[in-house]
Amino acid sequence: MARFRKTTSKNNTYLQLVESYRNSKKKPATRVLANLGNISTSTKEQIERLTLSFIKAVGMEDKFQMNNFTSGKAYHYGSCLPVIALWNRLDLEKIINNALPPKVTIPVSQISLIQTANRFSQPGSKLACFRWYENSIFSQLKNFINFPEKEREKLHTYYRSLDYLCKAKPSIEQELYNHFNSYNQENNLIFYDLTSVYFEGDQAEMAVKGYSRDHRADADQIVVGLVLNEAGIPIAHHVFEGNTLDKQTVNKIVSDLDNRFAIKNIIFVGDRGLLTTSNIASVKSHGYNYIMGMQKRNRRIIKYLIEKIPLSEKEIKSNELVIKEVGYSDLSKSFQQEYDDSVRFILCYNKAIADKKSQRRERNLLKFSELLEEIHQQGTLAQIKESFHKLKSFLSKYKMTKFYEIEIKKECSTDAEKEVYQLRVKRNEAAISLEKSLDGKFFIQTEVNSEKLDKQQVVVSYKSLQKVERAFNVAKNEIDIRPVSVRRKTRIKGHVMICFLSLLMEILIEKELYNLFPDMMDTENKKRVDRKSQRDDNDGLTMTTLMEELDTVRLVPLYINGNEKPNYISTSISNNVKKLLSALGIVNSSDPKYLRFRASKSNGNKDQLKFNL
Repeated sequence: MARFRKTTSKNNTYLQLVESYRNSKKKPATRVLANLGNISTSTKEQIERLTLSFIKAVGMEDKFQMNNFTSGKAYHYGSCLPVIALWNRLDLEKIINNALPPKVTIPVSQISLIQTANRFSQPGSKLACFRWYENSIFSQLKNFINFPEKEREKLHTYYRSLDYLCKAKPSIEQELYNHFNSYNQENNLIFYDLTSVYFEGDQAEMAVKGYSRDHRADADQIVVGLVLNEAGIPIAHHVFEGNTLDKQTVNKIVSDLDNRFAIKNIIFVGDRGLLTTSNIASVKSHGYNYIMGMQKRNRRIIKYLIEKIPLSEKEIKSNELVIKEVGYSDLSKSFQQEYDDSVRFILCYNKAIADKKSQRRERNLLKFSELLEEIHQQGTLAQIKESFHKLKSFLSKYKMTKFYEIEIKKECSTDAEKEVYQLRVKRNEAAISLEKSLDGKFFIQTEVNSEKLDKQQVVVSYKSLQKVERAFNVAKNEIDIRPVSVRRKTRIKGHVMICFLSLLMEILIEKELYNLFPDMMDTENKKRVDRKSQRDDNDGLTMTTLMEELDTVRLVPLYINGNEKPNYISTSISNNVKKLLSALGIVNSSDPKYLRFRASKSNGNKDQLKFNL
């Protein structure tokens, strides 16, 4: 192998071209191919020119350049790549463009991609997203988007795109459903649940006060319903006014599943707030069946089921989930008149939850007794009213109002000028006893035939509703759907649509993570496992560690030898992140100059999306 070397002789330094070889004795040796001259008196600049002339002579200027460069500011890069890749894989640009009226002139698809990536990367208001764009890879892409020249008009296009996205929502969701359906996604079970999303300030259309799941009774809100398929992929969402009751939404949801998606023969899985006679009738009228949780309190049927299928001492102490069933034929005649003959009731008991509930209740009952000893129970009307409100506030806070009856009584007094009042507190043992009987139990109602789903399978199906709760948790705490900063109805719905797309992206990424690193996930529920302390490449990735790592990957422009046109480099990308990016169809993520994205299967994987920097 030929190489250059320097040798010194009589205080002079010579440059030689030498070659390594093995001599006749098979030992390593070196021979001189050429003496290139004395460089002792050459200046640094002369040696640089000599080196550059050699590089030019062999035609390798692209690979070897002088290190006279400056770097520009770093741009968000790693956190954007998965969103761009999935946007490409799902053909969302085409889907959105086809859903828009022909006369729309603003780039709704591109702006939607920017906003979706922003919620995945650094969620904030539309103004914050507008500013984030300038610090992201999107601002460095050629021929990606044409904004108006004026800053005010540029910002306004973000808001206008929400208006168009709102109107295009039904078609976009339907096309996405068709995309996933073409991959034989299971739709035997459809999961549905709702959450509330609050607003800061007032005057927002649709936003009114209602039951707040965010514990923000002081704030106006909207209600968002989310529909997931059996694989846990979001297929639709709905936005309702903030005072809409859960049970009032079901008919719209099942009608939409039937009419828009033409989904047949499904089992609709819903939580306790959805179980009403009219909702069951609505579900069944579309040819669907149902699995729904039952409200435990103030229902005759629950008291009946507890008495009908009591738990044995062994079952109460069991660490396994206890599942018991009551069918129509086991019901009393009065209940048989209220329910269809296909109805099944399933009681489930979890000892760990029962113990936790019991301990919490006993702790709160003790706290109440201690508070009772501290306050005035006899005295002036003002004193007793103060005590009354303290007790009522405590009971309301800890949901114990039904455990005590509290009243103020005027006492007889020998002093006619001094009125004495008494605070009377009576403990409701029957209510406490009933609450104890509910500890660790939940109840399910269904009309799915036992030959199709036995009681264990019904319970597993119902517990899978946690997928929706998990999705809402992501939407609220990671995508930051709240608080909503827009006010118009169409823009509120457009904002929720952006969050829906971001949620879809995150769920699909998490599925890829599960395929790549199954040991890093909870194998039963496929939930995130928090292993922040594990940083070695062999430890795999969770969504938590992935998001942290992606955020550190930035796009950096280098300006070499004063050239105004930058060369782009990427900061370091770990091997596991590279595995994920590759699985998502991202090619050359570490070399932005050659970055491209493999096309979706619907395009035959022939074309590739290339973003020109």
